Amino acid sequence: MIEVNRKEVERYLGYKGINEIDEEVSKRIDESIADMQQQVAPKYTYKTFPIEWKFSFKLVPDADGKGSHKEKSVTCEFAGIKVSSGNLLKNLDGCAEIVLMAVTLGPAPDMLVRRAEVRDMLKAYTYQAVGAAMAEAWCDEINEKIVNEAKERGLFARPRFSPGYGDFPLEVQKDFERILEMPKTVGITLSDSLLMTPTKSITAVIGLTEIDSNCERSGCEQCSMAGKCAYRR
Repeated sequence: MIEVNRKEVERYLGYKGINEIDEEVSKRIDESIADMQQQVAPKYTYKTFPIEWKFSFKLVPDADGKGSHKEKSVTCEFAGIKVSSGNLLKNLDGCAEIVLMAVTLGPAPDMLVRRAEVRDMLKAYTYQAVGAAMAEAWCDEINEKIVNEAKERGLFARPRFSPGYGDFPLEVQKDFERILEMPKTVGITLSDSLLMTPTKSITAVIGLTEIDSNCERSGCEQCSMAGKCAYRR
């Protein structure tokens, strides 16, 4: 059973910073969590690939126009995916391997939301929040599994990074779908606008390195080094 962080559910519902919530709201959250836990069919898949780093230099005119200097350009490639995203390159700096992962709660959360929308929009909204929090919790579980397997090989994991973060383009979802065979392995398909079905699904990459940067499973937002770490997403 996937444990759900109630505070995360409350945050998705807009109750961030509120110590006590209405008894009726609290009961609705509890019921929604119980329904979701009984009906979800969580799945996951991931694969590990080597990272190939590429460096190039070009001459760039100096600001004063009197000379020029060499400017280094860095890109990397893995599983046939070429990356020039500055945010992701910073996150992966020093990594030799990368994990591509996809997780889903299955179709149940979407069905619960659709049924509730007919008779109780507040319940539907609560199901949405619970599903989002549960998907993150499931992703955390698989993230931890990847971290532990990496440790057995003497490697450390960087914070996971999903398509759509920063300048890592959402179009990469097509590569995830192909490489991880997501329709077959976990039942995730993409719409023309690259949205995933089931909606409570997450894709991400995790860089693996020999450098221990003390990254937390809970991610950059919860880390005490947030705003200072060179590898933050």
